[in-house]
Amino acid sequence: MIEGPFTGGCLCKSIRYEIDRVFDVIYCHCNHCRRSSGAPALLTAAVAGDAFRVTKGTPSIYLTSATGSSHFCGKCGTGLWGEFVAPNHPLAKDARYFSVRVGTFDEPERIRPQIHQFIESKLSWFDTTDDLLRVEGNTLPHPDKRK
Repeated sequence: MIEGPFTGGCLCKSIRYEIDRVFDVIYCHCNHCRRSSGAPALLTAAVAGDAFRVTKGTPSIYLTSATGSSHFCGKCGTGLWGEFVAPNHPLAKDARYFSVRVGTFDEPERIRPQIHQFIESKLSWFDTTDDLLRVEGNTLPHPDKRK
């Protein structure tokens, strides 16, 4: 667990948020994250629903699945976070969690990556030489149980 508080928002400052704590920091290599970010991987901070608040503005929403949505600024286009319903998630107390794009944090240097997911989808030319744990798919080991 990485204790906050953290703040962040979009490029034009129309949307702002606050975070109390982050429970995981994930490089995602899946096709959806690549396409939505325009990058070879997307770095997100996983945040329990009770630890996230929008403090300014109303984001535009794109429904990504029956249990998820992507939130972005309708004015400047900044992709901000995903919101998901995960009834069995051990760290999402109210069954909701947010996947907040680390690049939108006011102080992204405070958030260090912890794991790579969907590594089977990693682009072959994207070289990652860190020593972070790599997992296939979306099932991640609990942050406290990683070596």
